[in-house]
Amino acid sequence: MANVVIYYNCEQGESTEQAVLRVNELIQFLETHHIIKGVFLDIYNEGTELMELLNSPLSEIDMIYINKDIDNEFDKALIIQLSRAEQFEIKYIDKI
Repeated sequence: MANVVIYYNCEQGESTEQAVLRVNELIQFLETHHIIKGVFLDIYNEGTELMELLNSPLSEIDMIYINKDIDNEFDKALIIQLSRAEQFEIKYIDKI
């Protein structure tokens, strides 16, 4: 079983309640084959929870599931570099 983290950034106009429902469905699907180590949920165009995720002990995870590309170029480059250094994969939710 792989240790995974979920990062979900709400779509424009998506309510927090809708996002939580989607994340809960994803958790139910993933937890049969993975250990969920954390869930990070940002509202549209925010990155607070992404920074919390990137400041967590990344060496303890094998994969980060995200719902969409990171828009901020700095954050995108940072997560790619950290994935190489800490040896975790980045997977997109819509490709599972």
